[in-house]
Amino acid sequence: MLAEYKNILVPVDGSGQSEDSFKKAVAIAKRNNAALHLVYVKDTRNVPLSPEYESRLTEAYKDMEYEFLDEMMTFATNEGIEIKKSVTNGNPMTLIAEAFPKEYNIDLIVIGATGKGAITRAFVGSVSNYVVRHAPCDVLVVRT
Repeated sequence: MLAEYKNILVPVDGSGQSEDSFKKAVAIAKRNNAALHLVYVKDTRNVPLSPEYESRLTEAYKDMEYEFLDEMMTFATNEGIEIKKSVTNGNPMTLIAEAFPKEYNIDLIVIGATGKGAITRAFVGSVSNYVVRHAPCDVLVVRT
């Protein structure tokens, strides 16, 4: 018999794809009685982050970010799922594929096939593609 998933990572960016992957992750977490780790990474690869700029960036995104994240938290909680939220700055590729799986003992990553960053994807590659190639655990790529 295959092992059940216990810690599921679901990165979101506010796009429709990430909302679909989040809902699929909730369903999987419910079936497996697993904890869900909701993460939002502000992509700062191409942004110089002086302390002054970082505080302005954080304030500019704060209301928008937390609104959709809080809605997701409420949805999962209403479904009876244990859920934790993390918001951070950095490179989404390495954080989602490498750092978060180690930090949270992740055994499944549920990620949307595409997200908001079409222009960035053209220059540096798809986050989901990087995650599939580098994650130490199972990855489910959700397509709409």
